[in-house]
Amino acid sequence: MQNKVAFVVGDGRRVKFWKDIWWGNLALCNSFPSLYAFASSKEAWVEEYWDTSGGEGAWSPRFSRPFNDWEVEEVERLLLTIRGARLSPLMEDRMMWKANSNGIFSVKSLYNDLFSRRAGLFPHGLIWNPSVPSKVSFFAWEASWGKVLTMDQLKKRGWAVANRCFLCCEEEESIDHILIHCSKARALWELLFALFGVCCVLPFSARETLIEWRGFMLGKKHRKVWKAAPLCLFWAVWIERNRIAFDNEEFSAHRLKNSFVCNLWVWTKTIVNEVVVWARFDTGFWTVSRLFCSKLSQVNICSSIADD
Repeated sequence: MQNKVAFVVGDGRRVKFWKDIWWGNLALCNSFPSLYAFASSKEAWVEEYWDTSGGEGAWSPRFSRPFNDWEVEEVERLLLTIRGARLSPLMEDRMMWKANSNGIFSVKSLYNDLFSRRAGLFPHGLIWNPSVPSKVSFFAWEASWGKVLTMDQLKKRGWAVANRCFLCCEEEESIDHILIHCSKARALWELLFALFGVCCVLPFSARETLIEWRGFMLGKKHRKVWKAAPLCLFWAVWIERNRIAFDNEEFSAHRLKNSFVCNLWVWTKTIVNEVVVWARFDTGFWTVSRLFCSKLSQVNICSSIADD
C-alpha cells in the first residue's frame, strides 16, 4: 500500500529524500536506482539536500563517490525532475492518502482500493503448465514478480554497470522491456500471432500479459498450445539474451525464432499431432503438423535448440 501514500513537503524534516514519495508518482530510490545505490545517506531527510546558501535555494544531493561518465546524465535527469520542488520552512510536512480525492484516509477508500486492485491476481494456471518444463515455469514466475536479474535489478543492488538491453541495444533493460517491449521480442510476438491467426495488443508488463492471456475462439488442442506459447516465448528471448551477455555471441533473429518454434513443438507435440499451422522463415513456408520434426530436421533447426 506504500504507493497509495504520498507526502506534501513543507519544511522537509519528516520526509525521506530517497525513500518517500514526495515528488512524482514514485520514490526517488525507485526512479533513480543507480544513483540511490551510492547515495551518501539512504535515510537522508529532504531538508538535508536543500541548500539555502544561494539565496533562492537549490537542491544538492550528496553521493559517496565521484560519478562515472555514464552516470552524469542520470544526475542531470534527477536535478531536472526535482527542480520545481521547493521547501516551505513555515509549514510542516503532511501525509496524503492518494486513494481518496480529498487526500484523507478512510476505511471505505481502503476497502474500495483493495477490491478493485488487480495486484492480487496471479496467472497460476498459465505458469504451472504441465506441458512446460519446470525451469521455464519458475522463470515465468520470477518474471511475473519482477525478480529476474536483469540489468536494472543489478543496478538496484549496487552494481555500477551501464544499463542497455542486450537484444536491441536501444533502451534500458528490464524484464518487461526485454520480454514485451524490445523490438526483437516484438518480432517474435508478431510471429506467434501470425501462427495462430489472431491480433493482440500486449499489456505493459509480463505479469499483465500472462493474466490477460486468453484462448480466444481456438479449439481445445489449439488452446493448450496457445497457453504454453507465451512461456515458450519468454524462455526463447531469455536464452538468446544470455547467449549475447555471457557467450559473447551476436544476436540472431533466425536462431531466436527457431528456438521458439522448436521448443513449442517439443513441449506440446503429444497434444497437437493433428494441428496444422503455417510459419514463414528465411527458408520459406512450411507446415507444422505431425511431420513437424522431419520438417525441422530438413531446415537444421531442431538439433540442440530444444534442449536450451
